[in-house]
Amino acid sequence: MRIIIVDDHTLLRSGLAAVAKLESDIEVVGEASNGLEAIELFRRLRPDIAVMDVTMPVMGGLEASSAILEEFPDAKILVMTQHEEQSFLDAILELDIAGCIGKRAAGEEFVSALRAVERGEFYLHPALARIALRSQRRNVVEPWETLTPREREILQEIVAGKKNAQIARDLYLSAKTVEWHRSNLMSKLDTHSVAELVSYAIAHNLAQDGGAEPIDRL
Repeated sequence: MRIIIVDDHTLLRSGLAAVAKLESDIEVVGEASNGLEAIELFRRLRPDIAVMDVTMPVMGGLEASSAILEEFPDAKILVMTQHEEQSFLDAILELDIAGCIGKRAAGEEFVSALRAVERGEFYLHPALARIALRSQRRNVVEPWETLTPREREILQEIVAGKKNAQIARDLYLSAKTVEWHRSNLMSKLDTHSVAELVSYAIAHNLAQDGGAEPIDRL
């Protein structure tokens, strides 16, 4: 595995190079101190992986990574960062970067990240992985959030123990329309009986009458 290391701190480059040299199959073929140098170095050496700092003078790592990937779409770039914000995570995902590690990562994580990227896997250091997970959870749409106002209204009537005919009269609908809405409710909420439907509604505070008794069928 041939790698280049790009960082404006000589000490950090030396430290990473020392870790890499402990591995018999990893060779540091070049070093650069800013993004502009990194682009030229990548063109000349065509390494398997470019290890790239994000914040550097002259040209930053994300800008350099974008330029390299535009010219070499199959390039594998492992960025190093101290940033732990959602905006940064969005930026590296948009660029199709191969992975990200923290600048304070231990040598073992650095080598593990290199090997993961070499295998074609996406590596994300734990702090950013937690941010990604929290974001994913926030973006999950709960089934009950997809209900229309009419479906919520009919659900509340069902929880109140009313049968189709009574719901139809109260809401000025046909019995067939009520039955159609009830079928949609069960499908959306993944329930298989009216008892399950009522239990779901009560558990998620979707019913005005939270004390309604579940019924077996309408």
